[in-house]
Amino acid sequence: MEISYLRISVTDKCNLKCFYCRPDNQEFIPHEEILRYEEIARLVKAMTKYGLRKVRITGGEPLVRPQIENLVKLIREIPEIENIGMTTNAITLKHHAEKLKEAGLDRLNISIDSLKPELFYQITKGRLEDVLEGIRISKKLGFDPIKVNAVIIKGLNEDEALDFVKFAIDYGVEVRFIEMMPIGQGYIKWDEEMVKPLDQVREKIEEKYGMLTPSTSIGSGAARVYEIPKLGVKVGFITPISNPFCDGCSKLRLTAEGKIKLCLRTDEELSVKEVLRYGTDEDLDEFLRKVLIAKEISNLKIQKSNYAFSDCVRVMTSIGG
Repeated sequence: MEISYLRISVTDKCNLKCFYCRPDNQEFIPHEEILRYEEIARLVKAMTKYGLRKVRITGGEPLVRPQIENLVKLIREIPEIENIGMTTNAITLKHHAEKLKEAGLDRLNISIDSLKPELFYQITKGRLEDVLEGIRISKKLGFDPIKVNAVIIKGLNEDEALDFVKFAIDYGVEVRFIEMMPIGQGYIKWDEEMVKPLDQVREKIEEKYGMLTPSTSIGSGAARVYEIPKLGVKVGFITPISNPFCDGCSKLRLTAEGKIKLCLRTDEELSVKEVLRYGTDEDLDEFLRKVLIAKEISNLKIQKSNYAFSDCVRVMTSIGG
């Protein structure tokens, strides 16, 4: 099989504290254990032999890592990489957007779980206006499309679906609704009662705007994307609980300390750090061949388990989404 997409976590630190993502007692990875930018770029280059064409930089919050634009530059210099994205909470994006654009970043995904400033603060402990300012500046710089990710939590923000559609119109962004996942078991509060099936969110949108039309979007990945014809606005639904989308997955995740994570649904990992720091190119290539085999086996196991989340103890801030 091939691997077409790699999500790269550059830090487990974050300047927000979303309750479903980051536990109160989280211990951060020591700096010396985190991969250097040159090591990450070396891995990306080696993976292009096996189909890698798209990468996404994540965290924690990637913008808390100093000179993150330098990693973008290193990856941009790899001819085979066609698209570089970043997922950010955008709290400090207004200070970084221009440098990221100049370095060669193509796309932005921005996490906003509520458009109500008070509820946004309740969920994240951050200021919504900081995020909105980051979006406005990024739009002016030419980032397009900008996608807004909203984790929908029953009893909390499930009534904001139509507000997010209006936000998409007003700000010229695409919206992705996401079901809350049981990641970080034992550290993060989660139960099925918190999951809002997104077919209900879709129905609410269709009640107001009519039937959604299947569509596509650059780098849509796991989202099922639709267009609201009368508005020309795109919305996506990521449904890991109610309607899994795993078949044929060719995505891997790289954690900040150098573990290759095969899937969000399992804590199975392979450590690449020692190979990157001390191994030859031949050693790295041999390691990647083992990863491809492990990924294929993992995909089959997940299908046979009916797409269950198995022992997902790692918290989301240490995975990168």
